[in-house]
Amino acid sequence: MGLFGRDRKQPSSRLLNASAVDLARIGFAAFGGDSPYPAGFQLAGLDHFALFALETANYPAPGTSAYQEVQNRFLGELVSTAEQSQPWGVIGAFCIATNFLTDEQRRAPTFLDLMDDALLTLRNDGVAYPALPPFALRRWEEVHGSEGPGPAEWPSALESLAVPAVGAEPPTVDLAKGESRRMTSDGPGGDARVTYAQWSTDGQVVAIIDGVDLSDGLRKRWGLGVRADSYTSFLRELGDRLVSCPWWAHEDLQPYFPCRQRSRNDMRKAAQVFR
Repeated sequence: MGLFGRDRKQPSSRLLNASAVDLARIGFAAFGGDSPYPAGFQLAGLDHFALFALETANYPAPGTSAYQEVQNRFLGELVSTAEQSQPWGVIGAFCIATNFLTDEQRRAPTFLDLMDDALLTLRNDGVAYPALPPFALRRWEEVHGSEGPGPAEWPSALESLAVPAVGAEPPTVDLAKGESRRMTSDGPGGDARVTYAQWSTDGQVVAIIDGVDLSDGLRKRWGLGVRADSYTSFLRELGDRLVSCPWWAHEDLQPYFPCRQRSRNDMRKAAQVFR
């Protein structure tokens, strides 16, 4: 069966075993949706397309001119098919080509043109640049340059916020001696990693993580390395350490995150200034 549940019998001269609709589905499955951080290239079944092309061409040996010809023909078919289902077909073609080509072959002009078109689509549709594979991010910066820690003309998924000024902090209920107050959680389930605030024996408020240790699969508690002389100072230190709000945060901590995560729609709007 094919990737989308049906076989396709292709003429022996055709190397690409996918339609324009297939390419669009693959592209959207990899990079579409509502999150600035979509699944990306880890889509089961992409090897099918490379294997079909090589089988159709009678398995030319890698490094030979015959193999290079297969690469060129395959890319050409991807590009022409993708043009029938823009923009997501371009993303799907980029995914399949990326899975098929070596690092050296990714410098071919045809692939670079395809990648440039795909990256523009991803930027315009609100994908965060950390979701890109490293070679694609390097290509964007080759073409558009960089700006500070990130690429130029690509919005950051983090937007700066103003934290309370020292002396103007919102009121809170102080942490009681012996209390362990739940401050953050990275998810809703029982396996979520949770951060607590509690007083240490040396009289400081410290951050304690309660979560599963990936080395042995056991749930444990350990220090995060955040400590302060008061609960209010602790909130500022923890917010600065975490940068942006995880899945859940205590209302006392909310004002102290220096950044917030933009939504996919926020990213789309921010990208409009670069078009």
